[in-house]
Amino acid sequence: MPPRAIPSDYQQKLRRDVGARLLALRLLAGLSQEDLGEQAGMDRRTVGRIEHGTVAATVDQLAALARAIGVPAWRLLHDG
Repeated sequence: MPPRAIPSDYQQKLRRDVGARLLALRLLAGLSQEDLGEQAGMDRRTVGRIEHGTVAATVDQLAALARAIGVPAWRLLHDG
């Protein structure tokens, strides 16, 4: 198996930005990481890793997280 590519600075910033938006929206919704994970069908640790920008969320994960919070998925990708 080939080695994993190191994310570019842009990719790392994008992961952190998405994570920060997810965290802010989760807190506004009054949800814990565990609550959000249960509602989105993923582990609490995965939610935390996405919030911290240490993993890249898939489109399916972003859609599930947004649905669980009650916002359109684009809100996780774009301020506004």
